[in-house]
Amino acid sequence: VIIDKAQRVKASGRDPLVIFDLDGTLYDNRPRTLRILTEYAHQEAERLPGLLAAAQSVRLDDVDYLIKDTLNNVGFSDEDAIAGLFAYWKSRFFTDDYVELDLPIAGAATFVKRLNAEGVVPVYLTGRDAPNMLKGTVSCLHRDGFPVGTVDTRIVLKDRFERADDEYKEAVITNLRRSGDVIAAFDNEPGLCNLFHRAFPEASVCLLDTACAPGAPPLADGIIRAPDFMQLL
Repeated sequence: VIIDKAQRVKASGRDPLVIFDLDGTLYDNRPRTLRILTEYAHQEAERLPGLLAAAQSVRLDDVDYLIKDTLNNVGFSDEDAIAGLFAYWKSRFFTDDYVELDLPIAGAATFVKRLNAEGVVPVYLTGRDAPNMLKGTVSCLHRDGFPVGTVDTRIVLKDRFERADDEYKEAVITNLRRSGDVIAAFDNEPGLCNLFHRAFPEASVCLLDTACAPGAPPLADGIIRAPDFMQLL
C-alpha cells in the first residue's frame, strides 16, 4: 500500500515522505536506560547496596518507561535512591555517548531500506535534540544499516532540549507539507499517531506497540498497531 502511494506521488512530481520516530519506534532504548541504571548502582554501591542488588536483578524486559517503575518491577522503592538515580539518568540519557547503546527494533532497518529502494523518502522525525544527540543518532543509523545522509533521506531533531515534543512535531508538520506528501507515519506514542492521523488523513499511520508515556490518550480509529516491523515486511 505504501509503495503504491509512493509511486503515485512520485508521478505527480512530489516527494513521497514516510515519518519514522526513533525512540521506541525504530530503536529500543531500554539498553540505554539499563546501562545508566547499572552504572549508577555500581558507583554508589557502598552507599546504596540495596540499589545495587536491585540493579543486578533488572532484566531488559523489566525496563519500563519511567525509572521508578523499572525499579518497582524488581521490588525496589527507596524514593531517595530513585531520585538520585533519576538525576544521573537524565544527565546521560539524552547524550551522544549513551544513545549508541540503543538497538534497532526487529525488522526496522530492512523495512526502511525496502521503502527507500522504492523511492520513498524516510523522514527520521525525533524528539531528540540536535545539540546533544545529532552525532550519536546519525552514527547509530549508519551503523545499523538505515539509509541516512543522502539526498533521498531526511533527519529532523529539535533545536533545543527544552522544547516540548508535541509542539515541535506540530511545527515540523507545516514544513513537511511544503516539501512533499506524507504517505505514512510510524510512532510509539498514541498522541503523536493521532496527530499524524489528523494532519495527514490520507496517510497510513501505525503505532509501534512498544512503550509509551503514562497517561497516553486512546488511539484514534483507523490507526494500525504492530509490535515491530517483522510482520510489516
